[in-house]
Amino acid sequence: MTTAASENRLNIRSFVTAALAIGITVFSLYLLHRLTVEISLSDVVADIRDTPTSHILFAIASTIVSFTAIACYEIIAVRTAAPGRIPSATAAWTGIAGFAISDVAGFHVLTGGALRYRIYSQKGLEFPLIGQIVFLSWMSLWLGMFFLISVALAVHPDGIVVFGWLPTEVVRGLGIVILLLMVGYFAWGAGGQRTISIRGMTARIPGLRTSLLQLAAGVLDIAASAFTLYILLPADVAGSLSGFFVLYISAVILGAVSHSPGGIGVFEATMIAGLGAVGRSDVLGALVLYRVIYYLLPLVPVALTLLVLEGVRGHRAIRKSVRDIGKASEPLVPPLAAGLTFIGGLILLLSGSLPVSALDNAWVKSVLALPFVESSHLLASLIGVALLVVAHALLRRRAAGFNLAIALLAAGALFSLAKGLDYEQAAILAIIALVLFPFRPAFYRRSGEPLFAVTPSWLAVIAITVAAAVWLGFFAYRHVEYSNELWWQFSWEGGASRFLRASVALVAVVFALGLHMILNRRAAHVAPVGPVPEVVRTLVAQSTDTDTTIALLGDKHFLIAEDESAFLMYGVMGGSYISMCDPVGDPEQGAALAWRFRELADRGGYRTVFYSIGSDYLPLYLDMGLSVLKMGEVARVDLSTFSLDGPKQKDFRYARRRAAKDGFEFQIVARADVPAILPELKEVSDAWLAIKSGNEKQFAIANFNDDYMRCFDCGVVRSEGRIVAFANILASAEQEEMSIDLMRYRPKISNILMDFLFAELLLHAQSQQYRWFNLGAAPLAGLSDHPLATSWNRIGTMIYRRGEDFYHFEGLRAYKEKFSPVWTPHYMACPGGLSVPRVLFDITALISGSRLGIARR
Repeated sequence: MTTAASENRLNIRSFVTAALAIGITVFSLYLLHRLTVEISLSDVVADIRDTPTSHILFAIASTIVSFTAIACYEIIAVRTAAPGRIPSATAAWTGIAGFAISDVAGFHVLTGGALRYRIYSQKGLEFPLIGQIVFLSWMSLWLGMFFLISVALAVHPDGIVVFGWLPTEVVRGLGIVILLLMVGYFAWGAGGQRTISIRGMTARIPGLRTSLLQLAAGVLDIAASAFTLYILLPADVAGSLSGFFVLYISAVILGAVSHSPGGIGVFEATMIAGLGAVGRSDVLGALVLYRVIYYLLPLVPVALTLLVLEGVRGHRAIRKSVRDIGKASEPLVPPLAAGLTFIGGLILLLSGSLPVSALDNAWVKSVLALPFVESSHLLASLIGVALLVVAHALLRRRAAGFNLAIALLAAGALFSLAKGLDYEQAAILAIIALVLFPFRPAFYRRSGEPLFAVTPSWLAVIAITVAAAVWLGFFAYRHVEYSNELWWQFSWEGGASRFLRASVALVAVVFALGLHMILNRRAAHVAPVGPVPEVVRTLVAQSTDTDTTIALLGDKHFLIAEDESAFLMYGVMGGSYISMCDPVGDPEQGAALAWRFRELADRGGYRTVFYSIGSDYLPLYLDMGLSVLKMGEVARVDLSTFSLDGPKQKDFRYARRRAAKDGFEFQIVARADVPAILPELKEVSDAWLAIKSGNEKQFAIANFNDDYMRCFDCGVVRSEGRIVAFANILASAEQEEMSIDLMRYRPKISNILMDFLFAELLLHAQSQQYRWFNLGAAPLAGLSDHPLATSWNRIGTMIYRRGEDFYHFEGLRAYKEKFSPVWTPHYMACPGGLSVPRVLFDITALISGSRLGIARR
């Protein structure tokens, strides 16, 4: 399957997943509507107020225990996968903060795996290790779930309402089978080092002691989170604790499978149906309280802690562990800001679906004008959905998104007052804006992409949230009999009318967002490539590295130092800014240019890539937080010791004798004389391309164009006065290095042309007293295949050894080895983990000329 087809398949899958999440959630909300048809909002509010304070305090205590358990199995996972590399305090904070934030928003981009990657990669952990940490953390959760379910089924099968249709012995047998499977798993793990592969990722199964610790943490987490809801439910509905555990875990699993945010609607519908609590307002009130205590309440200390850490992280009196937690918190700033902004939008949407009691007050009516109230209600709802959209921009550190979020929160607070003097809501929105304000420097990216461009998964979250708000409105106004006149009713008592009009506006906005997402794709807003600046030509002429001559190809952008002592060349493709080679010129100015390039890419939300680089700047790239990957080795011939004598050079000696016999002549054409032979060189180049079944490449590989060829001397081979082969000669300053770029020949002339041309070029460089002759790179050569080597090295070695059908990796190295060269590594620096395949795809597309070029290839 081609890369283009794979990318298209991935897009279809994301659309299908988003549509499925929307469909399941809408169906669950409809089912919830049917289950609560006899419940009024006032009854739910009254039942919440009647909840005993002791029950609320017990629920808060259970939530604390649950999050403590989450911290424990995060520490266990980190110590198992990466012992000694992450402080326990950092691991615990990552588990608690990540779960609190992702639990509130619930969408995939904030899941624990993505958040752990962002934090742990900054601490130097490789992607496979982070994957193992995620796997082990989830294993703790699932071990706890399966253990509680199995014990409940085996010990108290009569009380399991979910399986009430099955015979008791069958239910008990199911529980025993699950227990036996878990015992078998523990025994298997205790028998030695075990591994399991999931979607190409290998994870090590922990030993018996660690597995038991995982089980204990998982049981504590699930039991405490379940008890949070159990203590809030009416005693006559909750039933036996064992039966409730099974129902609760089933609802959690169904909510996760639905892909809806926090399982909203799905979890509630499952619990009400499973408890047989149709029409019970006190049960619905308990579920609302559970959402507030277990989902929203933990976010408050996380946000406050993050604020404190950001404020005091650099103080000398702070202990190292606190500084480590503060540094680990940096990746949490965007999701925390996005989560708080999302909450602000949710508050506005939900308040727009509920009656405004203040409008019954005569004093309020005397202060506010009815048209002002009506318009403020609609605008507040629209600002609510706008905040949901802007939260996506905050996740991507968009500076414009941050500014707009602050403005929308302020406007939301103003309209909250204008639509009914809702001081509490206005205060919450103002507090969110004040909490976000100190984090302004964290949002620095500038991009030409529209702020309201969203992904399919984010659009699904917005659609589900709007659907939940619309459901709440129908629930709140179910006592109002529907009529067509409601749409045009403008009065102080017209809360239902205001809700209907706002709902239509919200649905229209979501539809418009979806249409915009389908019809528009992000395009890189990069200025067109211009002519090669004269300062670049000067610096290339002064460079001792022949690789810098690729700058003269005319297909690159340039960053140039203010004093014109250095430059950096780059291209843009897909989601990557790709620098070709290290900076050229003064090393100090080159380092400054590399940072400028890093900032330029980061501001636009692009990946930073330094391609085909040496070892001089590797410490700098590591300081940038990039991963360094070995791409292969470059062959350089030491001309001071080079000779055509010896067994390795027999092919080249034969080529010279055969060329002399067949009448081939080698000649160096000076740069000034190259324009006169360009038409003939073009004929040779076209003939060579015809047998290669490919198009000219670019960026990292030279292509034949007149302007580029005029920059160099040219070595040609003639037969009866006609040019049959050529190579342009790259010569560095100070006679340090000579190399070739384009080497092309007419097909079906002679099979010794390449060897003859190479031999003559090396002898020419030696006669001109150059120190080195650069034969170019051997891709993927010299990578380590040790079991403890990185995944990239092992994959690259496998491709090198088994990819001969696609590219002659070993053959190319073997050919260059004939010259007894000195091999030096060359590298690529880029973001690690899952970004590497995307970077490689973008580089290949840039060299091929387009993504379509890859597919054709």
